[in-house]
Formats: sequence, structure tokens, C-alpha cells
Amino acid sequence: MHNTTRVPCRHLPSLRLKPLALLGALLLPAAASAAPDSAPDVRDPAEVYRQVCAHCHAPDKAVGPEITIAFPEAAWEARGNYIRMTVRNGRAAMPAFRAAKISDPELEALIQALVSGELDDAPAQGGEE
Repeated sequence: MHNTTRVPCRHLPSLRLKPLALLGALLLPAAASAAPDSAPDVRDPAEVYRQVCAHCHAPDKAVGPEITIAFPEAAWEARGNYIRMTVRNGRAAMPAFRAAKISDPELEALIQALVSGELDDAPAQGGEE
């Protein structure tokens, strides 16, 4: 008989997984350090308003209603949902704006700025055509 060392079959799956586990352990710190750098920049709500909204919604524009007018606080939650749905889906003459134009975090910050009245005095110039 040959005197060879044989690995029992029940240990084969664990031997195959060890290199993968080692590779994963080596790649995990690299992936974790790359995550913060890949986060998209979130523009200031006033900048988003000037670049995207003011073209139609500034006080001197006749295309859309002025959206910086303060509403009763109880109505703002519903108003925020209305703004969110209108921005994403469009309405009448207003086109839909996808996340490539206004990211979800930017849209939420814009809604909060509108709700708080932060944009009431924001300059309404600019606006992309």
C-alpha cells in the first residue's frame, strides 16, 4: 500500500473557501476606504433652486407659480410630497427632473429649504435653459 496523505472529502469545501475568504479580507479595507470618495456631491438647496427651479418659478417669471411663498406648516408635509412627485414625474407644462438633474438628497434638501422658508430671500437669477 502507498503511504500517501489524503484529505478527507468533508474538508474539501472549507479548503476551497479559505483563499476566497483571504481575498475578501484583503479587499474589504480597500472597498471601505473608497466608499466616502465615491459619494456624490450634494449641491446647496439655494444653488439647486437657482439652477433648476428659478428659470420658471422666480417671482418675475410667468411660466410657473412662485414656490418660495410660505404655506401654513400643517400643509407643508403634503406640499413636500406634492413637490417631490411633481419634480420626479412632471405636471402640465413642467417637465420631470430625474435624479441625474436633481439627486434625491438634493431634492429632499430643497424641499426642507422651501418648507423652512430658507429660500424666501434667495436670489432667483440664473436658471438653466
